[in-house]
This record gives sequence, C-alpha cells and structure tokens, in this order.
Amino acid sequence: MDLPASGDIFPAKEAVRMIDAVDLTPPIEVPPISPDAYPENVSDEEHRWLQSEISRLKRERRAYILAHNYAPSDIQDVADAVGDSLYLAQKGADSDADILLEASVLFMNQILAIMKKPHQRVLAPDLGALCSLAAHADVGKIRQWKREHPNGIVISYVNTYLDVKAESDYCCASANAAKVILHVLSHSEPDQPILFLPDVYLGFYAGKLLEQQNQPLERLWLMMGACHVHDRIRPYHIERQRRLYPDAAVVVHPECGCTSACMRQMAQGTTPANMMQFRSTQGMAQFVRETPQKIIIMATEVGNIHPLSKAAPGKTVIPASPEAICAYMKQNTFRKLYLSLRDNVHEIKVDPALAARARLPIERMLSIV
Repeated sequence: MDLPASGDIFPAKEAVRMIDAVDLTPPIEVPPISPDAYPENVSDEEHRWLQSEISRLKRERRAYILAHNYAPSDIQDVADAVGDSLYLAQKGADSDADILLEASVLFMNQILAIMKKPHQRVLAPDLGALCSLAAHADVGKIRQWKREHPNGIVISYVNTYLDVKAESDYCCASANAAKVILHVLSHSEPDQPILFLPDVYLGFYAGKLLEQQNQPLERLWLMMGACHVHDRIRPYHIERQRRLYPDAAVVVHPECGCTSACMRQMAQGTTPANMMQFRSTQGMAQFVRETPQKIIIMATEVGNIHPLSKAAPGKTVIPASPEAICAYMKQNTFRKLYLSLRDNVHEIKVDPALAARARLPIERMLSIV
C-alpha cells in the first residue's frame, strides 16, 4: 500500500491516525530571509527616511496599508490595519482607498483583488510571499472527491489559492472556522459529507467540534496538508516552556502540530481551560489582554509577539518555539513596501472567471463572524 501523501483526502479518523506518516514538508521552495526583514539590521536613519516617504506616498496615492501579524514589526508599525487574514480581508473590503497595499502572503492579496472596488488597485511588496500550506491543496483531488460525493460540502481554509476556493462552497479563517463549521452543520442534511482542507490540524479541531455537536465524525473528510511553520511546533515545545514558566497561560494556534496533544490535556482536565486556549492570531490578542497571568506562552509564528505586546504592554509573551519563523511572510520588508508604493509595482490581478466562482465562498467567510 502506498504511503499517504500531501494533498491526499481521507475520512477524518483515518487522516488523524496517519498524520505522523505523511510528509508534510513544504512542497515548494522555502526562500531565504533577507537580513533587512529584521528591523534591527536597518539603520535608524534609513528607517526614519523610509517611514517619512511611506507616509508621504500614502497621502499622495490615497493608499491603505494592511499588514499581517507575522509581517516584520516595522511594517506593522506603519500599517493602517494589522491583523489576521479574516480581519484584513474585512478591512480591505471596507476601504475606499485607491491603493490597497498588503504585506502578507499572496492568497490574501488575491482575496482583496476579488473584493476590491472598480477604482482600486491591489499591490504586494513581493511576489515571493507564497504559502506552504496553500501549496499542499491539490485541486485535482478536490474535484475527484466532489465527483465521488456529489452532495458533499467543501470548506476551504483561507490559506488556499483561487483555484481551490473556486471549487469550494465555503471559505473560513482560523478566527471563524468554528462558526463556519457550525453554520454548515445547521444548514445541511445529516448525511451530507463535509470536506475540510487543506490543514489537517485545523481539521482535527473541526472534528472535535462535530463530536461536541453529537455529529458523526464519519461525515468529515480531511486533506493532508500543514503549514510547515506551525507543523513544527510540537508538544515538547509547549512542555519545555511550561517547565520554565509554570505559572504561564498558553495560547495555541489550531494549525499547530501540538493541537491534538493540547486538546487531550484539556479534555482530561490536566490543564484547565482558563490556562490554555486555542485562538487565531487576532483572537490571541484578546486572550492576552484578558488573562490574569502575566506570562503567556504563544504557539504560533514569532512575528505575532509584536502585536500581542502592543495589545497588552504589561504582559510578557514567550514563543513556544523561537524557530517558528515564516520565511514567506518575511519576504515583505520595509524597503520593498516603500518601493511597491513608490513604483506601483506587483499589482495583483485575478482571472475574472475564477474570481467569479471564488467570490461566493469568500463572501460567506466574511459574513459568518
């Protein structure tokens, strides 16, 4: 029997059992990170000049800058909106600016290109800002599953490109995955199969939601895919930091490779719910503000420390893994942001026919919040 591969689709119970047998390494090349992606490697003088020029160009071009929580901190500091994929999609769709310049990964720029108004242009600082999770999604296998399950419902995670979204009934982000899944459960027949893709860890989380709603797990199918950064955050990373900081609260992104172990701890009562939560990057800010604990162990990409520290200045945020760095997000640098705005380069355009098919699942994602 052939080993399961990235992009393969299995019933949820089988998929969860096979996670460790699947090669979830990035199917695309991981680019090197330029030293200037780290603000400390850029002189204060250049930073001040770039910041002044970006501010000037924003006014002249009527530009609106959006930055993901994993973008370099200097980009976050000049952005008009900083947040996760759902929040940025909402803010971009609401903006009336002439230019939407988003420092993220390209599937997010594609969403803005679909939702933009006729007069708007969508720019990206760097076209190398791809996504290892999105690269796992195999559109051919999705179409095959749909042929085999003609009444099936496809929920695609936001970390997918337009060809995948165009094959989907719903799209979701980690911030509203639970709400989208519950919406689908309440608006579908009990025997309708559901395919959730491409993140198998978030799919495990979806399976737990089904069980909590007394829904048969047999309804759920999962694709074998993962973000290579989150996949490498393992249970031992959490345990190592908890030994160092025994009074710390823990907040985990549900894409992480430690998700199943952390959920088991909570289910067994060994870790109280108030000391461990699963949140999107945006939801983590609320948790950090509200928890009485002064130290929080954060299981996601290290760039999220910057907005969390700004959201709760009196708290200390410790990364579960200091090596959790997304090289794709770090293709966005302060210099590239300036050049994109100055030269109107890296405009993101989408195929109209594909965009028309992808628009409905995206609109559903934005409406179920």
